[in-house]
This record gives sequence, structure tokens and C-alpha cells, in this order.
Amino acid sequence: MSLISDLYKIQKKDLKNAVDVLTNAFSEESMWDEVFNDEDKNRVLTEVMVRFCLKYGNVLSTSDNLEGIIAIAPHDKEMTALRVIRSGAFFLSMKISNESKKMKVLSNSIEEAKKSLNLSPYIHLLIMGVSQEFQGKGFGGKLLRAVIEKAETEGKPIYLETQKEGNVSLYEKYGFSVKKKIFLPEPLNLPMWLMLRDTK
Repeated sequence: MSLISDLYKIQKKDLKNAVDVLTNAFSEESMWDEVFNDEDKNRVLTEVMVRFCLKYGNVLSTSDNLEGIIAIAPHDKEMTALRVIRSGAFFLSMKISNESKKMKVLSNSIEEAKKSLNLSPYIHLLIMGVSQEFQGKGFGGKLLRAVIEKAETEGKPIYLETQKEGNVSLYEKYGFSVKKKIFLPEPLNLPMWLMLRDTK
């Protein structure tokens, strides 16, 4: 029995609740506040990401109570406009279309930095969050350990990006290391850490 098989696999019926959990988890620290300055649009972007991973990767929770959520995707499934449409998020993405140019500049700078890492096939940890009432109770660790076990079984590293410096030391405890630190261009002008957990 693997750790990941002990997790609850999010289905379409759970979508709204999963987005609620992630929105709650990041309600005080989302970098997208700087882009959108609008809580509803932050939620829209979160739903776009979750829908994308439901279609092309996996969205998992600690249990069917949805204390925490982790969404992963394979390395060869970047979040292109066509894939967003295929994931059923076309009309959602239209709600944030005014910010699409800003988001494109940001994603291009991240992709450029990622290319310089010369990564082999990897698992992309796209988003992870634990509802505020459950933070500090081990739910995030349960999610991470399951994905780490999956990655080790498949012989793949795990790649992630974080814009919160406090997260760096947290991920380092799980074997991740900073591969690159970049500064996102305007309008953010904020640091971002590109991290990788190599296969053992």
C-alpha cells in the first residue's frame, strides 16, 4: 500500500470545496493579490489551476474532509491556453483575461529561469495548501510525503516554485533544495525560489 493510495483523489464533484480550501490557505499571502488586487480573481486562478491538474495530473487531499490539497502535473504538460480550454476552464480564464498580459510576462520569466536548470522529466508540484484551521497539524507533511514516495517510485525529481521565503526552509526539510532565485518583473518585482527534490 502506497502513501499516495491513502490519499483522497479529488473528483469534479469536489472542485468547489477544493478551491475553497486553497483559497482559504492562501487568503493572506497570495502573490496574485499584486496582480489582481481582487479576491474573486484570485479564486478564479486557483480554480483554473485545479481544473488543469484534474485533467492532466492529480489533485489529492488528506481525506474526504479536504483538510489540505495538493495538485501535481507531469513535466510535459505546461499550462498552455489550449490545455486550459480542454480542462474546462475557458470561461473562467476569460474572467482574468484583462490580466493575461501581466501573467504571460510572469510565466515567461519563470519558464526562462526553469530552462536554465536543464531538468529531466519531473513531477511539477503546482499548488499545495492546507485550510487555516488545520495548519500546523501535519496535513501538509502527509501530502508531501505521499508525492515524494510517488516520485521516488517513478525515479523522478519534484519541481516547485515558491514566492514565500518561509516556505523554503519547510521544503528543505523534505529534501528540496533551491536551484535558482529570481526576481519577478513588474508589476510584482518580488523574489521567487525555484526548488527541486532530486531522486535519491
